[in-house]
Amino acid sequence: MRGDITLKILEIVGGAAVNTIDLIDAILSSGYGASYGKMQYEFSKRQSDREIKSFRKKIHNQDKQKYYNLIYKLKRDDLIEENTEKNKKHFVLTEKGKNKLLNLLTKRKNKFPENAYKKESGNNLIIVAFDIPETEKRKRGWVRAALKNLDFKMIQKSVWVGKTKIPKQFLDDLLKLRLIDFVEIFEVSKSGSLKHII
Repeated sequence: MRGDITLKILEIVGGAAVNTIDLIDAILSSGYGASYGKMQYEFSKRQSDREIKSFRKKIHNQDKQKYYNLIYKLKRDDLIEENTEKNKKHFVLTEKGKNKLLNLLTKRKNKFPENAYKKESGNNLIIVAFDIPETEKRKRGWVRAALKNLDFKMIQKSVWVGKTKIPKQFLDDLLKLRLIDFVEIFEVSKSGSLKHII
């Protein structure tokens, strides 16, 4: 997503004055969906060992242009500025850029995980029951939306049933959102016995 790549660029530029070629190379080598850590690692490699000739050969013009366009937009929006020191160009964050970075970091912190999980049908009935506090009603809404996307049916507001296997990522996300203590999942076998999953 564009907001994610903008955040990553602002994080890198916010850390220090950044060489233009190193920044573009690090972004392209990391891949569009790379984490900040991966991009920072790639950027550090370029700073210590600049291979500008091979950099120019390996980058496809279309990808290169895409990132130059994004850098241009960040400059146009007064989020970063380009300084020249000893005949080398560097990017630095403007005050507006620092505020934007802070805003994006806050949004990322409060962002819920994607809830469109890959669905895999199962043979047994799964019952999901939760008792999430009223103070966490946004998280409760997220759980309901996730279960609905997994084709579970609501039999009460906090009790859902379905035959889709519970994805591991859903359980990981419950843990990440600190909801694992408020959710119980049971599997009903063909013989009618109840197995407590979490």
